[in-house]
Amino acid sequence: MTASLAGVAVLALHLATPTAAGAAAYGCSGTLVGSWKVPMKDALDGSTYYRSDVKLYYDASTGWNCAALVKRKGARYGEKTPMWLEMYNSRWAEDNWKNNYDEDQGRFKYYAGPVKVYGKNLCVSVRARHGDHTGPGTDYNGRLDLTGVACR
Repeated sequence: MTASLAGVAVLALHLATPTAAGAAAYGCSGTLVGSWKVPMKDALDGSTYYRSDVKLYYDASTGWNCAALVKRKGARYGEKTPMWLEMYNSRWAEDNWKNNYDEDQGRFKYYAGPVKVYGKNLCVSVRARHGDHTGPGTDYNGRLDLTGVACR
């Protein structure tokens, strides 16, 4: 009986903190404040499909936002494909120093990022691009532009 109660307690603790574990997996801290699918267009028939999501976290204790562009399991998962993620806060246009803008670009197996910007009393914007090919080049058929999200 005691072992089963301990198991229930461990399970409850695990279920109560999934966002912190998710954030740490991408080099972030804080709480998940948003997740958005990156729509991709099929070159042959024009249909929309999804291979990745932008995950955005906010750490209220530090005032920092952190984001990752995370591949979904399935086709191309674990294969290097072109990915680009940028995030900037509402101060970027007037004062473009490091705390206001960050980006990560390259060919990744699982995720791009983390990218981090200061966000206390500011809104952040996120742009993501994802290519669905393993060959050379940086053709991005997946695009997502989020402006003025996660205003804190």
